[in-house]
Amino acid sequence: MPLRLVPWSPEYGSGIEADIDAAAADGASLVDATVEASWRAVRPDSTPPPPVQIVDGVRRVEAHAIDDRGGATLAFGLFGSYAVGAVRCEGSTARILDADRVLRIRRRYLQAGGEGADNRILSVGGATLHFRAELPPGAQAPADLVAALNRLMLDEEARLAEELSGDASVLTIVDGPLRLRAPGPRVVGYVKRTHRWYLGADRLTLLGDLGVGERTPLFRIAEEDGRNDRLAWYLRLADLGTQYHHLSGVVRLETPGALSTDEAAALADQTALVLPRLASSPIRDPRAPQNLTPVGALEQLLTRRLGDRLWIRRRIAAALEPATTTLASDTEVPP
Repeated sequence: MPLRLVPWSPEYGSGIEADIDAAAADGASLVDATVEASWRAVRPDSTPPPPVQIVDGVRRVEAHAIDDRGGATLAFGLFGSYAVGAVRCEGSTARILDADRVLRIRRRYLQAGGEGADNRILSVGGATLHFRAELPPGAQAPADLVAALNRLMLDEEARLAEELSGDASVLTIVDGPLRLRAPGPRVVGYVKRTHRWYLGADRLTLLGDLGVGERTPLFRIAEEDGRNDRLAWYLRLADLGTQYHHLSGVVRLETPGALSTDEAAALADQTALVLPRLASSPIRDPRAPQNLTPVGALEQLLTRRLGDRLWIRRRIAAALEPATTTLASDTEVPP
């Protein structure tokens, strides 16, 4: 095949990070691709798309730190913030759900090593920032703290999706692989960056042939430990033209494996009807088309709610001056 581009802007990496040739060694033995009829493209009947609510989040490292209390071991620290929320799309309109119980802002002080970590309540002028302290298990280096911050954001996304998915009248979509402990009856995980294909190369050829709004049949993914059984499918969101690789614009979606084939197929059809309408353009979004247009708007709002990055960093630096620092390990800090 001739050389083709991947549409994501380079600073966001690549939306495709898995080698097709490695699929056989990448969990394919744990996949059942005979769940739904023959292996061919599925195009749902044209019906009005269902209302959908999409849960997503943003996270940000505000500052790295080192806690040196005179010992031989340095304790790495990280001031981090994250926010999660949801956007509801119905018909031709989309609105961000801005109730306090939905739109959530969290701040954490994470530390790797040391005997303990203190909550950081940083007051400068009229501003107060509450960073609740946590010691992530196994964290030893700054990169481990960044990963822990990301897990906290994902956990908050999962909690919000579990709450919202109790409304069975709406299709709930959560960013990333499905990891909810108690999902509602109509919830789907949306995987926009491909790390694993799961399918063998013979079945992956169908992905390049999918038209916009077409999906693959369902396939079942079972992890080696027997947990997290999911029913999954691939869907083409958009056709970006011949200058881009044919796998661009294809995403994986998944739903709980406990659903019946008919129930999962109905959800898969609904995603094929609604999501291509929400696909973003490379002109406006650096992670197009996978980063859906209403999700991009939600991310912008959440980032604004985190506050100005430089302002917060200056406030952290100023508050850590000995005369103004408040270390409040016994003070209750908001969640």
